[in-house]
Amino acid sequence: MQAGRTTEAETLADDWARRYPDDVFGWSVLGSLRLTRGAARAAEACLARAVALAPDVADLYVNLGLARADCGDDEAALACYEAALARNPACVPALTNRGAALQAAGRTREAVAAYDAALRLDPGHAKAHYNRANAVKELGLFEEALAGYDRAVALVPDYAYALTARGILRAEAGQMRRAEADARAGLLAAPDLPQALDLLARCLLARAADPAEALALIERSLALDGGLEAKRLFVECLHRLPPGQLTGSLARRLARALAEPWDRPERLVPVAARALEHDARLGPALARAVAAWPASLAAQDLFGPDGPGQCGDNGLLTETLAAGPVCTLPLERFCTLARRCLLEAGLTGNAAWEADTAGLRFFAALAEQCRVNEYAFAEGDDEARRAEALAGRLEAALDTGQAVPALTVLAVAAYRPVSGLAGAEALARRPWPAPVAEAVGRWLAEAAEERGYRETMPHLTPIEDEVSLRVRRQYEENPYPRWMRAAPVDEPQPFDAFLSRRFPFSPFVPLGRHDRLDVLVAGCGSGQHALETARRFHGADVLAVDLSLASLAYAKRKSLAIGVANIAFAQADILRLGAIERRFDVIESTGVLHHLHDPLAGWRTLLGLLRPGGCMRLGFYSELARRDMPRLRVMLQIKGYVPTPQSLRQCRQELLNLPDGDPSRRLLVQDFYSTSGCRDLFFHVCEQAFGLPAIASFLDENGLSFLGFDIEPETLACYRRRFPGDPAATDLGNWHVFEQERKDTFLEMYQFWIQKRPA
Repeated sequence: MQAGRTTEAETLADDWARRYPDDVFGWSVLGSLRLTRGAARAAEACLARAVALAPDVADLYVNLGLARADCGDDEAALACYEAALARNPACVPALTNRGAALQAAGRTREAVAAYDAALRLDPGHAKAHYNRANAVKELGLFEEALAGYDRAVALVPDYAYALTARGILRAEAGQMRRAEADARAGLLAAPDLPQALDLLARCLLARAADPAEALALIERSLALDGGLEAKRLFVECLHRLPPGQLTGSLARRLARALAEPWDRPERLVPVAARALEHDARLGPALARAVAAWPASLAAQDLFGPDGPGQCGDNGLLTETLAAGPVCTLPLERFCTLARRCLLEAGLTGNAAWEADTAGLRFFAALAEQCRVNEYAFAEGDDEARRAEALAGRLEAALDTGQAVPALTVLAVAAYRPVSGLAGAEALARRPWPAPVAEAVGRWLAEAAEERGYRETMPHLTPIEDEVSLRVRRQYEENPYPRWMRAAPVDEPQPFDAFLSRRFPFSPFVPLGRHDRLDVLVAGCGSGQHALETARRFHGADVLAVDLSLASLAYAKRKSLAIGVANIAFAQADILRLGAIERRFDVIESTGVLHHLHDPLAGWRTLLGLLRPGGCMRLGFYSELARRDMPRLRVMLQIKGYVPTPQSLRQCRQELLNLPDGDPSRRLLVQDFYSTSGCRDLFFHVCEQAFGLPAIASFLDENGLSFLGFDIEPETLACYRRRFPGDPAATDLGNWHVFEQERKDTFLEMYQFWIQKRPA
């Protein structure tokens, strides 16, 4: 074992333990060797036997604790370290590992005390310095953490984990060159350390280096570990690469990233859609659709000789259609013409397509895309009549028990929700080919589930305000946004550490709430952001409210589907929330208050629910970024467009045809590609925009500290170059100047964090 010949050593130790089962030595060595090679369960059994044979040996309890920690039982591991310390209070490994177990359990301050005790006994213990630095970083004490990493590296200059952790901390503080140096030193010490590979890739992307170089590092990291940071950086690399390079293995990995997913689908779908334009087989079909538009194409001319089956065999295409609204013109044109071909097949029959599983897979994905974007694709009057006739034919067949072709069901589903058909429940009892059965069963089950949640949703407040009633009506008709897959989140972290890491130079005062965090999401919509919040913060207890029952039912279904149990949904009006007795540490209201008749009154109501020292995350439209919106809305009103499904479809087509130089094209953001998003953009019943001076005045009048914008790192770096005297990036006067110089900085919204100053 000491010579590094661990395989031979394990064989000998295993033989020893079998031949001398009452001797502690064999079990101890065998357990240690199995622990070293990652066989935690087998190691635990051996070490438990060793402890039973020698119950007074502290080191045995330490190793047993490590095995139980590797098995995921932190409480049992902690008990082992306590037992070791009961036998030897000066056992430094027990103190260090006890700190790690306490930290894993969220008891970070106790963990720091354990590390301090270890370092008093052994000031040269590099791992204790490293672990303590990790813990104080979690508490938001970044200077202290940096000093701890420095001490660990001074003691062990090739300590790869400490070098990498120091680099990550420096990167979070914007010190990218020093972070890159740490990453390279870490890789020199440990060439296959995933965290160091990720850090170096992140640094390369930050200085706009060749994304292919960063991607090569991330590919190595994914092969070694496949951690969440590597997956996010993979997506970032794809955003930087020319779409023509997203072929072969990259396209297959992108399809996997969509399916799992590795990031929010709205970050992935645009990349995938552009990649599909360069697909050797599908790209020409997309080009044919664009060239023919607005005319239809026969199926042979659209799909080519391989038919729709080639589309069903393209994993990137089917995953893209299922993940979110397609948001590029070529793919939308192709899908629209493919839907017309599907409608024709549903009306006239197509035996070859009925027998083609791959083709049915594509058409099921196409119908799912239409459901996702709420039937936003162009639909002529004759096409609408034919689709309605086919739906009537399907309802009649369900009523009489007649056979129904699978293509008929998919064609109808591409134009309207099948759950709304008369006799729709009979669809689930019919035998269908696998792609159709899976899709139909899911559509019907989800609709039934949401109907049940609407009926049982709690009502916290009355809804009587005229504008609130109109807004509720809009979102009952078009819940927004209709998202499909939840983005992954990191392990839950303390709120103080999260915000300190997000804004390392801001005036944030830690809340000190470690075991429980009361969170209100005011205006949760369909729940996407509320669920991310519930999963992000340690001890979070989330109340999510909204005006719309349709949105709340959607949100509850999605939360239960992904197993989020620490969130409660209820119907309420923000203007009446002051009557509830509950108070909150954190309140989030992004993209909501600017839809009130008096947004500042709503903001004051929420402030009344916030505890002293509590924090808020808010989002408001920028009047400067949306400067062309009033003119565009007047134009649409003059042309007679209204927020009905068919009118919205026609409106979308007119806007898609705007010339490239028209300033309104910049407003065709990702929301534009769904019906609810388009309505929210251009036809909202009540909307107001703000400027930064008005927001700054409200903050001053109400005793609020501005902590920082949630904004892209590139924009933040640009701001700091423009205003080097404001490293915290919290001077709203400077930001106002910055926005005047770069008018589209906040095209989506101002999204920012504030803190209510403690009493």
